[in-house]
Amino acid sequence: MKKEFKVVFKPDNKTVKVEQGTTVLDAATSSDIYIDSICGGRGKCGKCKVLIDGNVQSDQTDLLTAEEKEGGYFLACLARVVGNLKVTVPKESRVESHQILMKSVTPLPAIDPPVLKVPLSLTPPSLADYVSDLDRVTHALRNLDMGHVTIGLPTLKKISRVLRDNQWNVNVTLMDLWDRKEIIDIGPPSDNDLIGIAVDIGTTTIVVELVDLTTGKVIDARSDYNKQVVYGEDVLSRVMYTEEHDDGISKLTSTIRYGINDLIRELVIENNMRYERICRAVLSGNTVMMHLFYGLDPKYIRHEPYIPVMSFVPQMKAVKLDLSVNPNAYIYALPCRSSYVGGDVTADIIASGMSDNKDISLLIDVGTNGEVVLGNDTFLVSCSCSAGPAFEGGEVEFGVRAMKGAIERVWINDGLVEYSTIGNEKPKGICGSGLIELIAELFSNGVIDRTGKIQLDKNNVRTEVGNNGNQFIVAFKEDTAIDKNIVMTDVDIQNILRTKAAVYASCNVLLKTFGYKFGDLCNVFIAGSFGNYLDTKKAITIGLLPDLPLDTFKFIGNGALGGARMVLLSRDLQDKAAEIVENMTHIELSVSSMFFKEFTSALFIPHTELDQFPHIATRVYT
Repeated sequence: MKKEFKVVFKPDNKTVKVEQGTTVLDAATSSDIYIDSICGGRGKCGKCKVLIDGNVQSDQTDLLTAEEKEGGYFLACLARVVGNLKVTVPKESRVESHQILMKSVTPLPAIDPPVLKVPLSLTPPSLADYVSDLDRVTHALRNLDMGHVTIGLPTLKKISRVLRDNQWNVNVTLMDLWDRKEIIDIGPPSDNDLIGIAVDIGTTTIVVELVDLTTGKVIDARSDYNKQVVYGEDVLSRVMYTEEHDDGISKLTSTIRYGINDLIRELVIENNMRYERICRAVLSGNTVMMHLFYGLDPKYIRHEPYIPVMSFVPQMKAVKLDLSVNPNAYIYALPCRSSYVGGDVTADIIASGMSDNKDISLLIDVGTNGEVVLGNDTFLVSCSCSAGPAFEGGEVEFGVRAMKGAIERVWINDGLVEYSTIGNEKPKGICGSGLIELIAELFSNGVIDRTGKIQLDKNNVRTEVGNNGNQFIVAFKEDTAIDKNIVMTDVDIQNILRTKAAVYASCNVLLKTFGYKFGDLCNVFIAGSFGNYLDTKKAITIGLLPDLPLDTFKFIGNGALGGARMVLLSRDLQDKAAEIVENMTHIELSVSSMFFKEFTSALFIPHTELDQFPHIATRVYT
């Protein structure tokens, strides 16, 4: 049996006992302390720096400076416990509360959910009328033209008690399946409402909405970050984690289910209801998130030819998925088109309405994976690109997620740098929207050239030579929450330009493949939390978005959540989701020679071909 040692985490003052050889990162996770680990604990991102008092065994790394090593800093993922420890987790290494987008711009569909409540007033049994309790209920339902009715064992076990406790006046909840109706609950006449949940399982965040299935009203909503982030920032890192650890799938599955159940618990308590009242759930998420929620092996998604276990998940009961709702409630997951175009994109399409409109539209959802859909009511074509984690704070030295203290807005006027942070706190890093605005401002003010190279200027105290080439000081040490200068380096800029180039090139490939130009687009729908906080003009300036009139761009907010809610409320839209996926063409960019050409051209600011950005070209040449 391995020895156990105590690890005390500061400033939280939490103590945990772990076996010898456990990484400090795993010890922190077991204490509900979440340390930033974009690479999934593989020692490649350098984000999990901690100060350790005590002896540890640690692999060598070049991601710590000599000064940090001498000061007692280690990477939590590489440091293994060999004795009692005190670990201080600095602010810049913590995963803290996110700025999570919960709103969506979606229409209210015609409300027709596949669940219904039926009030029954039954004649009590007698010696002359000795029909069984279940037959008494199903006969009454058939008399109301409910057709063939079945029931599951958990509901059957309580039917006799509920009928007698309520003097044979009850409300029966039915799920309308394609070949029958199933009794999923039976309760008193006072239980006359229909409640469901829409769930957006994002790579970074989770949102759960409590919805009245009769009116379509959102009763309440809760959100949190997806605690799977400690196993990797992006989906590929998490897939790799499952390949490298025998218990990887079970860990990631239990983590996401626990996170969803925690939000459901908050909603139930706050709204003074029972879990059993929630009789329906619709989930949306990318293909990897769906695999991990259902406990499926995502391994083959990462390897050519990139095949998922499934695209359409059969509806199944909550009891099989450990969800804290009515155990008989049916759970529906929006279908995926491919390994990297998931149910969240299907939800985006439904939320945008692009598949019901004759106008040619483009849908863009940017995260660690970028998804693009082109089409209208007669055709849809999709693709995805590995955008990378730059817009989520990865691959950028002082990049952070959209959490308190993140710089989210930047302005430079006559050399004066101004910024705003989430929560109006002292800055600890720069999130995605701030990174885009910063590069746009640096370019517009001549601090960087079209290749993204920082131009040293002896008259500008903010430009200097650093460890990673030239760098620009965004916030001086004395103004930050981390007691360090927050800088943008040449290397950081190149990583961001690769991300923006991948997104723009994906759009261009879809358009050119089908004979369209950006000017043919009537709408460009921007989905997701990242898009919601995007400054369109600055995104165009750096070449992330096409140079089109600003009213072309429509921000639909959290389309993954909004689309899930719409499907929750409408069986027609549930059928529509399947139709969208079955009829959508998918283009695999990893084998497209056109993509690599377009990607290379898009690595400049705003682009190699300036005629694609006429408004920005004027600024470049004047």
